[in-house]
Amino acid sequence: MSQQLVYLAMSGLNATMDRMTSATNNLANASTTAFKAQQPVFQAQPLYGQGQPDRVAVVTAQDTANFKSGPVESTGRDLDVAVKGQGWIGVQAADGTTALTRNGSLTISATGVLQTSDGNPVLGKGGGPITLPPLQKMTIGTDGTISGVAVGQTPDQIATLNRIMLVNPPAAGLTRRGDGLFTDQQGGKLTPDASVQLQAGALEGSNANPIETMMSMIENTRIFQMQTELVRMATNAGQGQSSPLTLT
Repeated sequence: MSQQLVYLAMSGLNATMDRMTSATNNLANASTTAFKAQQPVFQAQPLYGQGQPDRVAVVTAQDTANFKSGPVESTGRDLDVAVKGQGWIGVQAADGTTALTRNGSLTISATGVLQTSDGNPVLGKGGGPITLPPLQKMTIGTDGTISGVAVGQTPDQIATLNRIMLVNPPAAGLTRRGDGLFTDQQGGKLTPDASVQLQAGALEGSNANPIETMMSMIENTRIFQMQTELVRMATNAGQGQSSPLTLT
């Protein structure tokens, strides 16, 4: 019985540590633009082997995200955009694959490539990175249309230059990549969605709530202490010792 109790407590300890890791990551990204809070999902995994017919392991099945929109704050900056409601901005990841982000803090590189603050090129018409000519003025419309006045042109010579790829794949098929971007596991080419809208001159904040995250960390710490005490009790019981359960 003591061995089963030790195993049960140790399995719980592993799950609690995974929850603490997620909470720590969320707290660290509480001020990251458009960050989506991490949510681990657990499942029971049977153990197969001699002498362990009645034991299961609690493992992290996947790392999901809370796709609730974060708070939108006005910045007044022409290159800042926030996705209104559901939807994503298509970008090119460092490995050359297409990915999704809601980080609308955009910049223009020295070579004219429109990119996020993380350095990921923003995709436009045709699915390729958006490259812009030298501009003296630029605006981004609610539908992602980029207009601007080229250097050397008069202010009234506004031209439509490209359009940001805005997509809205089902959230159930999205997974977070190691670089913080998201990818659609259902595969297929990104398809623009005209219903996705942008708010110019604004940025979406992180949806990780620092207060709720801190409360979760405190709760997980208490659970960790309890499970550690269970391991100690079971070990003492196996050695013929008795020890009361004490929690601080």
